Amino acid sequence: MRRAARKRTTRQLAQVFKALQGDHTHPFAHEIYQRVHKKLPRISLATVYRNLHSLVDEGKIRTLLLDAQGARFDPETSQHDHFVCERCGRVVDLFLREARPIDLSSLAKQGYVVTTHTLTVHGMCRVCAARRTSRSQRPARRLRRQRRSPPAQKDGVR
Repeated sequence: MRRAARKRTTRQLAQVFKALQGDHTHPFAHEIYQRVHKKLPRISLATVYRNLHSLVDEGKIRTLLLDAQGARFDPETSQHDHFVCERCGRVVDLFLREARPIDLSSLAKQGYVVTTHTLTVHGMCRVCAARRTSRSQRPARRLRRQRRSPPAQKDGVR
């Protein structure tokens, strides 16, 4: 449930919101804290969390729970989905052109009320896929065997 709209905008709230504007990396709270801390050195991580949750409650940003690493924050509030790279962790916004028909009627029959749903696609991003392809196309390196001399014996004990 959303709280009533904030009555006042604080410096901290404004800086937290500004730190997210135009950022499509879907940062974690500690990353946002590091950005805001440069402008407001006395701000605490708890204050950043409080302000992030206020912005979510106001509908100005979204919280993403995509994996076990924790919540990420998204300034894009329009309906969209996400792609998560399993190799580097990059999260990319997906604006799929065609509607995906998903039958959620069984949930309604069980008493659930669905208000929205999202799709999270997992795989390898373009960068990681290109690295993987370029590595597999390189000729295999031959490892040179180095001759090692036998270990030196100390006091006749080997």
